[in-house]
Amino acid sequence: MRNEERMTSQVIETRALWLVIAIIAGIDLVWLRASGMSIAVAPAKPVMFAIVASLALVYVWFRPDRRIAELATACAQLIAFTAVAAVLSYLTVTSNFPLVDRQLAAIDGALHLDWLAYFDWVDAHPEIKSILNTAYDSCLVQTAVLLVSLSACSRFEQMGEFVWLFMMALLVAIPISWIFPAASAWVQFDVIARADAYHLADFDALRAGQMTHIPLAEVNGLITFPSFHTALAVILIYASRGVKVLFPAFLVLNLLVIASTPTIGGHYFIDVIAGAVLVLCLIGVRRISWRTLFARGTASPSYQVGYVRADQRRR
Repeated sequence: MRNEERMTSQVIETRALWLVIAIIAGIDLVWLRASGMSIAVAPAKPVMFAIVASLALVYVWFRPDRRIAELATACAQLIAFTAVAAVLSYLTVTSNFPLVDRQLAAIDGALHLDWLAYFDWVDAHPEIKSILNTAYDSCLVQTAVLLVSLSACSRFEQMGEFVWLFMMALLVAIPISWIFPAASAWVQFDVIARADAYHLADFDALRAGQMTHIPLAEVNGLITFPSFHTALAVILIYASRGVKVLFPAFLVLNLLVIASTPTIGGHYFIDVIAGAVLVLCLIGVRRISWRTLFARGTASPSYQVGYVRADQRRR
């Protein structure tokens, strides 16, 4: 495929991701208005978004620098997407569909996976529990390290893959968890007193119709099935492939993240399996679609278009 066609396919994907963010924001606004709910936006996220979005504009259009432009664009998309997706996730819980905890626990049993025995074993080994807890909380830092590393190594295609997989995995996980909500394995196996069930206050209040205000700065992950923590761990491993030092470190760390998900995250084993399968399916879809529909270019759409126009102005 010619360079012009490659550039066009890249532009389409970038614009499509921004369009997805805009559509979700629109759904949020309509749903909030219809339900009488509201959100509180702390200044931190808008300020962060404004900074990275401004950097992207400057280094795409006025002082073309691909590394900074790619990094800033990826950060802007992730900040915007996580905000609108978090609101949508909270809104779906208000539908109060029947809980499927009993069914998820039954699937674990059918697979001969004893959640309570695993929880008890981890709880009886404080050192292991501490390691798993640290790993579970590392995903945000890992994401930052990954984006900076990929930008420094000029692995822009992998950066784009990470953003796409992150967004698509959450877009698939939210509707599934909406239709098949679950409180958590902590609740099902009655170990709330021994766990940090951080999400239950919001989850229960939303289902009971008692929460009408969503503080965006304090939202929690409410998705049980499939496990998005597991999905993100697999995405981080995949997106770091080929990067010396980073890949082996991410492989070990994210295997620990996956191992921590049942106990530290309160997920059933089937949640973990479903989260991993979801990402593997998305990777397959992306590879097939790009081979058949798009050809992979060597430059990102935003940077390439900005660079060409800036170059034309200099001439």
